[in-house]
Amino acid sequence: MVEGVLDDMDRRIVSTLTRDGRTPYTALARDLGVSEATVRQRVARLQESGVLRIVALCDPLTLGHQSVRLMIRVRDLTPRAVAKSLSGMPMINHVALCAGGQDIFLDGTCRDQAQLVQLLDDIRMLPGVSRLQVLLLLEHFKDYSWSGLASAVGQGVTEEPGGLPPV
Repeated sequence: MVEGVLDDMDRRIVSTLTRDGRTPYTALARDLGVSEATVRQRVARLQESGVLRIVALCDPLTLGHQSVRLMIRVRDLTPRAVAKSLSGMPMINHVALCAGGQDIFLDGTCRDQAQLVQLLDDIRMLPGVSRLQVLLLLEHFKDYSWSGLASAVGQGVTEEPGGLPPV
């Protein structure tokens, strides 16, 4: 695999695993017309390169939890230094540097409002945090998916009717 480029078989593997991460390698191999060992090696390579990570996604809102997105502006420290500090917080699920009016994007989940208040207090007290913008999610309509990569330039991924990449 050339860095950053997926071939057709890689895309088909990722597409299938996106719909059901528990798809047996034997079923993938049968659908792709290759051996199970080939599928296993490709999945391992995609995982080792950081292209693919198989996880279970849960909608925290359905469990009564608080789901929050945070935008942070940094002062006096580098955004990377602050991002590394934030990465260690257990209620934070996702930390990314960003460009534009903010420096860091966070995705967090708290069991209740009290824990959310504590998280916000903890973040505000971190050295380098100068401004915090809070977006409290009320309802999910779409979560993370492979179909969002369908318009990625240079990947040759096309969508079929229904919003799914080809299999």
